[in-house]
Amino acid sequence: MNFTERRTILKVLSASAAAPAGILEAAASLCSSSGLDSAFEGYQFVFLSAEEQALAGRLMELIIPSDSHSPGALAARVPAFADWMISTGSEKTKAVWRAGLAAFRKASETAPLETVLAQAAEEESIPRTDLGRFFIDLKRMTVDGYYTSSIGINEEMRYQGNEHLMAAPGCDHSEHGAG
Repeated sequence: MNFTERRTILKVLSASAAAPAGILEAAASLCSSSGLDSAFEGYQFVFLSAEEQALAGRLMELIIPSDSHSPGALAARVPAFADWMISTGSEKTKAVWRAGLAAFRKASETAPLETVLAQAAEEESIPRTDLGRFFIDLKRMTVDGYYTSSIGINEEMRYQGNEHLMAAPGCDHSEHGAG
């Protein structure tokens, strides 16, 4: 058992004391050596409905899209990460996510989802609407899920693990003086 598996098991055990049965089943599969791993392959959604999964996935992919450097939020299975986090969270967290996704769904009936998301993002520093307030949670979950995934860590950030380096690598960005 590696460090990541132990850490996941401890999180699941601490959350399981008051958890409903569906959450315990999801948690058990995460801890199982034959079940899920931190990549959420084969994850069965516990909290988000199929419609909410699709909407959350579209929003998360808009926040962290695939590009020439690395895959985006969908490839990193961020919606599954969000579902697991929300399903093991408080009732308040669950209510915030239901209401937030419903607000995005309703707003996208009259404007493209990209526009609705951009308007909510404009309120990030001083949220004035429900969409603006929910955007903060949505973005945080997306970033947390992405940058704790193998894709986010290894492909986007190019983490190489604990390696002994004989010298600190220099910055290769031309705007920082390299050339």
